[in-house]
Amino acid sequence: MPELDRGGWSLRYEVVGSGSEFVVLTHGFGATAETWRHQVPALVAAGYRVLTWDLRAHGRSGSPDEPVTLHNRAADLAAGVEAAGGPAHALGHSAGGVVTMQFALDRPELVRSLVLVGTASECNARAHAWYESLAATAETQGGEALLKKLGSRDAADAPPEPHGFARISRAMGGLHTAPLTSALEAVQRPTFVVVGEKDFLGVGGSVIISRRIAGARLEIVKERGHALFHEDPERFNALVIAFLKSVG
Repeated sequence: MPELDRGGWSLRYEVVGSGSEFVVLTHGFGATAETWRHQVPALVAAGYRVLTWDLRAHGRSGSPDEPVTLHNRAADLAAGVEAAGGPAHALGHSAGGVVTMQFALDRPELVRSLVLVGTASECNARAHAWYESLAATAETQGGEALLKKLGSRDAADAPPEPHGFARISRAMGGLHTAPLTSALEAVQRPTFVVVGEKDFLGVGGSVIISRRIAGARLEIVKERGHALFHEDPERFNALVIAFLKSVG
């Protein structure tokens, strides 16, 4: 995989396909770019060029010893999109969806459209406590214990770097006191919000996002959970590609 120098640490990414339309896929907590193995071939076959990447502290990307904010994670995404010749249709799952929303707010000129999967723009006190518990698990027990706590069933998942992950988790918990919800009214790009009916995070966060972004389309996929793109990749891919084709 190519890498980008992010000022003392490397961000790993990969671009496949040769289409003129460009899609970037951003994974969630504890995963890596490999989580999109069912989506990349389908998107390439549909005529898209596809960028996948590992979030900082995940996979083969570095884990800088610096504070983590939504803005600097969005800047990581922007750097990859610029290196690969954006703008892009930006798809993000869960925590990756939060990064994708911040990216759309910070760098709208790099965004063609948004696909937000099983994510949220805010969190309540219970979710804030959960993010803190994930951070504590990472710091005290390491990445393997963290993946177990996250309930990962993806054999491709490599444990994240514990201390970098803890910083990311606490940044996510910051959505409790500094939500993105009201800021989303500034998003002026076609948006598709997708969530599994049985997502353990619930569907409420997706509903909120769909109501804040003008013209956003919401799809609640019956009988599917948080990782619906693994549970039913054919259905998920068909939904995403139909949306992308509809926006050009």
